[in-house]
Amino acid sequence: MRSLTSQIRTAYSEIELPLSAPPSEAELTKTIKENEGYLKRWAMRMLAEMKQGKPFVRSYPYPLQVWQLGNQSILSFGGELVIQYALDCKKRFGQDIFVMGYSNDVMGYIPSTTILQEGGYEGASSQMVYGLPSIWAPEVPNLIDQEINRLTAQIGLHPIK
Repeated sequence: MRSLTSQIRTAYSEIELPLSAPPSEAELTKTIKENEGYLKRWAMRMLAEMKQGKPFVRSYPYPLQVWQLGNQSILSFGGELVIQYALDCKKRFGQDIFVMGYSNDVMGYIPSTTILQEGGYEGASSQMVYGLPSIWAPEVPNLIDQEINRLTAQIGLHPIK
């Protein structure tokens, strides 16, 4: 265990993460007919909202936070973060950095570019469990990386060379 100086620096922001286009009425009806469990319940709820004229959300306010306690840096991400974000942050900022998910909000998995392309639960449907109308837009991983870089620079934490 190492001692830390009694210095703290923090930065916090919320960025709008865009969602892909919402499903059509035909797609929702098909989902209801072909699925059970949470996907069916999600599609029924979305279809009811659509018929009531309720607009679907197009983005989500995503929380990011950086703390530096002495010389220990902590990066906090909202949602259920896939491992790729921690690996990328450790490459950029060093192996001692601490990366946390589930911080300040949970709205489903936060997929990497690869997972978004592969689909599956993490990339294509976890958001539905939390009531979002569609999957994340392809630019989401880049937006998160850009914002974490901005926040780390704000507190004086820079990528290793």
